[in-house]
Amino acid sequence: MKGSITSKFSGDVDNYFVRTLRDGDLDSRDLEAIVTLLDEEIRLKRLIAWGDITPTPADPTGTEQLHLHWTN
Repeated sequence: MKGSITSKFSGDVDNYFVRTLRDGDLDSRDLEAIVTLLDEEIRLKRLIAWGDITPTPADPTGTEQLHLHWTN
């Protein structure tokens, strides 16, 4: 990666918008990694909103539970 990317989210988990600002050069591997991270974040927000994942003091973001949820 020889650049940077900034994403701004708006809306709620079922009706959201993502605005992406790029600076510099990004290759396809960079973009694949970014898409994967965005997809994971959107899934996490939906599962929290639906009550399938509840953030806890041990896992305040719910990310650990998300990984367990998708591996089971």
